[in-house]
Order: sequence, then C-alpha cells, then structure tokens
Amino acid sequence: MADLINLNSSNIVPNGFNNVLRYEFSGSSVNFTNSEITIQSIGLNNSQFNIDKNQYANTTFSIKMPTGATTSTINIDLKDGYYSYSTINGFVRNQLETAGAYLIDGSGNYVHYIRIQENPTYYACQIDLSPVPISLPVGWSRPATGLYSLTGTGLPTTAYTPQITIQPNFNKIVGFTSATYPATQQTSLQTFLSNFTPEINPVSNYIIRCNLINNKYSNPPDIIGSFTNQGTTIGQYIEVKPNEYTWLEIPDSVRSYIEIIIMD
Repeated sequence: MADLINLNSSNIVPNGFNNVLRYEFSGSSVNFTNSEITIQSIGLNNSQFNIDKNQYANTTFSIKMPTGATTSTINIDLKDGYYSYSTINGFVRNQLETAGAYLIDGSGNYVHYIRIQENPTYYACQIDLSPVPISLPVGWSRPATGLYSLTGTGLPTTAYTPQITIQPNFNKIVGFTSATYPATQQTSLQTFLSNFTPEINPVSNYIIRCNLINNKYSNPPDIIGSFTNQGTTIGQYIEVKPNEYTWLEIPDSVRSYIEIIIMD
C-alpha cells in the first residue's frame, strides 16, 4: 500500500532560494522498514532567472560609441531577471538614451546604432552595428543632453560603427566568444552571428534530492529524480507527471522528516 505525501509552499524552508521543502512527520518519527519512495508528480511556477550577478556572473558587457576623434565606453550592467534578446536590446537602448548616444529622426523616432536580436534561422543571436553619421541628417535632431547633444563630445569625425565587448559568462547567453566586435573600428554596417550555440537559459535540468534515500546509481547518492522546465518560460507553470514511477529503496532507518531539495 502506498501513502501519498504532498509538499507545497507551506513546506518551504526559508533559505533565500525557496528550493528546500520539509515535511515533518506527525508524532516524533517514522520507522522505515522495507520501504520505497517515488515522485508521483511535480508542479511549480518557472521563476528561474537567466541573468543573475551572484549565480552566473553574467550581467555585464560594454559598448564603445564613436564620438569626436575617439570613443566613449558605456558599461552595461543588466539587473537580475529573465531576459530575451529583445529585452536585452531594450535595456541597451535605455542605457544609450541615458548616455545621449542616439539621434532623433524627422518623425521623432530615437535612432540607435546597435541592435541585439534573435536569428531563428541560424539558432543564433544577431548583433547589428551601424555607422554613426559625422553630421546631423536633414530634419533630424540631437538629444537634449549627453554624448551627441550640443554640449556633449559630439558626433564622430569618421562615421564609425559602435563596438561591443562581450564579457565572459554573458558570452554564453549570446553565443559569442569573449572579445570585441568588430575588433577594430569599421565604417560599414557590421552584422555578427553567434559563433557557438547560445544558452539563453543557463539551466536545462533540475535535480531533486531527498534525505530518505541512498541511491547507489547516482552522485550525490540522494538524487531521487530530475525534470526540465518543460518548454516553459518565466512565470509559466511547470507540470511533470512521470509515465512510469521509479521506486527507490529507503534504507531501514528512523526518520522525523522528509526533506526535498531542488537544484539546478
């Protein structure tokens, strides 16, 4: 006869990560003899960040904008969160606008000279870098403050493109070897595609550990199972229902609680 034990948010052990659940047995303890345990189902919301300063150290990169006869470096430091290439691009544009590294066309649209986007055909991240004009196009205007404003260091003396420096760890997100693109200043449109497969989500699999078992086929030996995000993205519900149960032996022992740890 099998007994079902349900662990939910009320069983979370406060540790700052919400990844430990503990079920205290009623009474003092339970004597396990000739017992086995398995996972019946898993359900939780996808709340895994793909950009995280402490976990992955993948929040930073920089952009060199041509100005005058030199360049100005804009350091990008993404806030912890879940980002697509579109939202990374939006964050970059916000930083460029804060720095005044943009122009305004005749329709009032902000013109940026760098774009980060996905290229689904090549399963890659694509970075486009356009030359910054040496003079203001007819009908266009400058930002009120910052780099390309009237009081800033101004437009470049040569129509160079920006350069982007991809830092270690962030490079895995976009699939580029850590380097500066282009390596030297260029005067024509530059397009770069990932030179290795990007990992927009650093976590592909979650490990479930349980204090009741000693699984001789796993390392560490308390692994009871694993699961993926089931193709979900941030905020969506992950639901896992195994087609077959994998029963694992519980060593004969006396236990006062079950503890489940979910790790990436």
